[in-house]
Amino acid sequence: MGDALAGIVLAASLVAAGGAQDRQTSLPNAPVPAVLAWNASGDTLQTGGQPLAPSKVQPPAPAPGAISLYTIVDLALRNSKAVQVAEAERQHAHGSMLEMRDAYIPNFSLGSGLGYSYGFPLGNPTLFNVNSTSLLFSFSQRDYIRSTEAAVKAATLSLKNVRQQVILDASLNYIELDKTLAQVAALNQAISASDEMVQVVQDRLQAGLESKASFTQAKLTRAKIRLREMQMEDHAEELRQHLANLTGLPADAITPEPASIPELPDLDFHTLMQHSGHAPLVEAAFQTAQSKQLSAIGDKNQNYRPTVGMAFQYARFAPFNGYSLYYNHFTYNNIGVGIQAVWPLFDPIRRDKAMESKAEAVRAQRQAELTRIQTDEGNYSMWHNLRELKAEQDVAQLQQEVAQDTLISIQTQLDQGSPAAGAPPVTPQQADESRVEERSSYVDLRDAQFNVTRVELNLLNAIGGLEDWAKQGAKSSRSLSPQVIQP
Repeated sequence: MGDALAGIVLAASLVAAGGAQDRQTSLPNAPVPAVLAWNASGDTLQTGGQPLAPSKVQPPAPAPGAISLYTIVDLALRNSKAVQVAEAERQHAHGSMLEMRDAYIPNFSLGSGLGYSYGFPLGNPTLFNVNSTSLLFSFSQRDYIRSTEAAVKAATLSLKNVRQQVILDASLNYIELDKTLAQVAALNQAISASDEMVQVVQDRLQAGLESKASFTQAKLTRAKIRLREMQMEDHAEELRQHLANLTGLPADAITPEPASIPELPDLDFHTLMQHSGHAPLVEAAFQTAQSKQLSAIGDKNQNYRPTVGMAFQYARFAPFNGYSLYYNHFTYNNIGVGIQAVWPLFDPIRRDKAMESKAEAVRAQRQAELTRIQTDEGNYSMWHNLRELKAEQDVAQLQQEVAQDTLISIQTQLDQGSPAAGAPPVTPQQADESRVEERSSYVDLRDAQFNVTRVELNLLNAIGGLEDWAKQGAKSSRSLSPQVIQP
């Protein structure tokens, strides 16, 4: 067991199981010198073959009842009212397209005008009648059909954009919950170390070796850590509640599984800018503009081009209304078939409608161009922000490694009972302070890592690749969560 787990980081030896699993996710834990390893029993750290102080955690293992990211995303999409609204809008656009196409298909209706009459028959009371009409030819109808097809594409892209926003919301909260729970575990261990530090300082104060100010400072350090832990616990509950609202699951049943989070792809600036125009939000805006333009062309053609339609009617007249008394060649069965052609000469209402449609098309086109510009600027800003956040992550990583090295050095000197050459003896108080500092630096590192991940997810969402990324966790989540709901 010890050989298989050689090289596990110090953070893994001190943080709870959730934090130790982060090496498998997009938020990797801090690497640790290879001198640290679990021993065969899994509860003691070793360095150079010599045991260190017993650790309070066991080797990382999947939490029982953990829910994968894929399951959270799947349930969020199924439960989202925004997705349901977007789907209804897509179905509405699809229905409008079918309505435009079906204008060429003859319709049929069955009716009756049965009634009593006295004297000369008024109208044509019928036992029953069959009517059928359809459009035969129209210059505008073709544009209207193309307009509704573009509207369907726009609605489909809008649905994809809404789905990605739901995925982004669920993923960010899921990853942040995992990060926050690991921080709570780390701060809890820091509190344990600070408790020991307070006790050591108190004993030295009673022995006259420390001042009251040092004792107060130790208690202040412990109080600050406790405050930060409480804030993290409250934030974790808020994240759980938000995920519960997204998925419909009970809040206390949501435990993240870090291994189910897929790796984020590497994005370079040129690829990002090349694909920014293919973002669902941008493409939907241009498809909407295309739909408005085609509709405006159709309205314009109605002012100058003819429309041809077909009509058919069969009527069976009633024998008891006296038609035979007043008509020499009356027949009960009557059929009419013909076409109707309309060529507009002057229609101010249609002219005004064409003007309105043209202005709407221009507005939609300019809005689409504005959306593309804003998306490019947002991506450009996020890209530069990502560079800065990665630099901050590197700083936090180095600070974590420094804190780890310091802790190892102090613990080694404490175990061997011999300080470094020319250095004063190491006290248990210094060891406890080093443990507190190492845990605090780990918490800061997790914050820096999450800030990078958040921007990377937003950039992935900006180019329309977030849903494909989330689906990558489906295979692993099936093995981790057998009750995953398939889309």
